[in-house]
Amino acid sequence: MLCIFKSNFAQDNSYLSLSSTPGFLLAHRADLKNLAAHNCGFDISFEKERENSSWGSNYSKPSTGIGLMYYNLGMEQTGHAFGFLSHVKLKVFSFREVDFLFRMGAGLAYLTKKFDVFENRRNQAIGSHVNGSMQFGLVGRKELANDDYIEAGISISHYSNAAFKVPNLGYNIPSITLRYGFHNKVNKQVKSMPVLENKKVDWTALFIYGRKQRNFANPKDFNIWGLQLRGILNRSEVKSWRFGLDYTLDKSYVHSIKPEIPSNQISVIDQSELALVGGFQWGFGKTNIIAEMGAYLYKPTVLKNALSQRMGLAYKFNQKLYTQGMLRFHRGVADFFEIGLGYQL
Repeated sequence: MLCIFKSNFAQDNSYLSLSSTPGFLLAHRADLKNLAAHNCGFDISFEKERENSSWGSNYSKPSTGIGLMYYNLGMEQTGHAFGFLSHVKLKVFSFREVDFLFRMGAGLAYLTKKFDVFENRRNQAIGSHVNGSMQFGLVGRKELANDDYIEAGISISHYSNAAFKVPNLGYNIPSITLRYGFHNKVNKQVKSMPVLENKKVDWTALFIYGRKQRNFANPKDFNIWGLQLRGILNRSEVKSWRFGLDYTLDKSYVHSIKPEIPSNQISVIDQSELALVGGFQWGFGKTNIIAEMGAYLYKPTVLKNALSQRMGLAYKFNQKLYTQGMLRFHRGVADFFEIGLGYQL
């Protein structure tokens, strides 16, 4: 992809914000009814407008931020959550001087309580202390006369370990979101605007690794390896279509039928997956948000649904080298979390 750059001076505001998110733990499975309870969370975040960044003019009033969060999950069996969350906000529409923003975030959290066969058997939602966290919300934002802002809306938070350790039903927490942002000094910076001269296909190759645990009664760990080939069809500076092939080695197929078989006796063909994949990505500087769907061309058994889904982030170290973290799932059930190292061909 060939770009030229135009530079000028521009200004972006920054904020220190505080929020409260009263909500409740949703019992999305019958096994979680005993954990349903009202709860409340708080966070403190540093936010910065990105409209004058190299990518920001392609979106409507974008901003990014990173912060620390805390959740009281409402019961002794669920405990507390501590973590950090990075986020991006984009304007969806405006009504009577109120901007309505879509907010999405991802990060890591430490949960103080998890399943324990002797001490916490009632919590069959969380199998590890360290979990991934995601948050999605729609908020209305009103700018105040002193350049501060207030936001109010709805959101949902999710905690799980992506099947790294069982049990992994996860927490889903619908909430009301209330936030106040304190305006900081305006920063003047050089604005570099890339101009895309062509929309050719870029090709990338990625090596991935994942790990998952299966069988709640007798847990067994599986290492996942794979190669991915992607064509990236650039539609603009920040939006691209994705298509390609996945080849993955997963030994859990045979173990679902013959759990007693040693892993080193499983043939390559009995652990191979081949899938045709398509999707889309949105660029935010060096970071891309990716959503994909795959259709299996070959898999050893019917253990998994014919269609897979994948969501995650990719980060570019330079023009050629990047890393990627993606959650692979089937019909909303996590298969595993994959991390990868990629190279643009």
